[in-house]
Amino acid sequence: MPGHNIPQNIVTPLTNGPSETKRNQAANLQQYIQDLLGDTHHTFLQGSYRNHTAVSDLPDVDIVAMRSQTYSGIHSPYRGGKPTIMWSDIFSEIITKLRSQNKYSWQIEEKEKCIKLRGTINADIVPAVKFHHDHLVDPVAIRSWSSERLSHPRTHIANGEAKNTATNGNFKPTVRMFKNWVANHFGTSDVISSFKVEALVHSADNSNFYDDPVLSFLAVGITINERLNPRIITQPIFSVCGSEDIIASWDASKRLQFYNQFNKSLQSAIAAYRATTVADAERYWRIAFNL
Repeated sequence: MPGHNIPQNIVTPLTNGPSETKRNQAANLQQYIQDLLGDTHHTFLQGSYRNHTAVSDLPDVDIVAMRSQTYSGIHSPYRGGKPTIMWSDIFSEIITKLRSQNKYSWQIEEKEKCIKLRGTINADIVPAVKFHHDHLVDPVAIRSWSSERLSHPRTHIANGEAKNTATNGNFKPTVRMFKNWVANHFGTSDVISSFKVEALVHSADNSNFYDDPVLSFLAVGITINERLNPRIITQPIFSVCGSEDIIASWDASKRLQFYNQFNKSLQSAIAAYRATTVADAERYWRIAFNL
């Protein structure tokens, strides 16, 4: 039995992921896009769906579309002697093939880092090129602000799986709780990305994850709150991939906005945990998650 009065029926939905139907739809979409692009590309799911940290109503699926015979012109040590292709052409090539299909009715929009598909199933297609000879090995190169940067999507997947195993399966449900908290308080604003949420939760020690999701939220939350305290002179490093510090790419004003709201919510969550009646526990928990 939990050592608190917070009703399970308002906690469990915060830990749930997408239904099996949605997961199958995502896998089928990725395979369909692979078939559209053909042998020139290698596609795979990344992000929340692939990492099994997506909330139940995640609006889109992230799919990497790697040009499997093209090396990064900036980062790869093997680029010498290889034909050069512009990122605009890489994007256009994929868009042309996406428009050639008639199975899905979707709108296609080219963005800086991805191609957005909006329809019955929403997806972000991330064009990529190789770093290594083996296209199955991280890192990959993606377009970022008219240049290139390296990304480690499969390392992200592996590290998340390892963390989940080390925490008796409690890491991923805890990530989903934090993502629901972010969605409830900030909506679609860009205060913090899904990737940054995972990195924050991943940074907590394994001992902070419990079978009771309420305890996990509190223990991990206290750790995050302490490490993000703006009075700390030397900011800590947060990374789920072991290679990218999210603090370096997180706007300071947005980070402070996140910290201030989370600090308030954490106090309400603690009050819910300490409440001696179910009514008070539920009231404080709803305040914490803006339910």
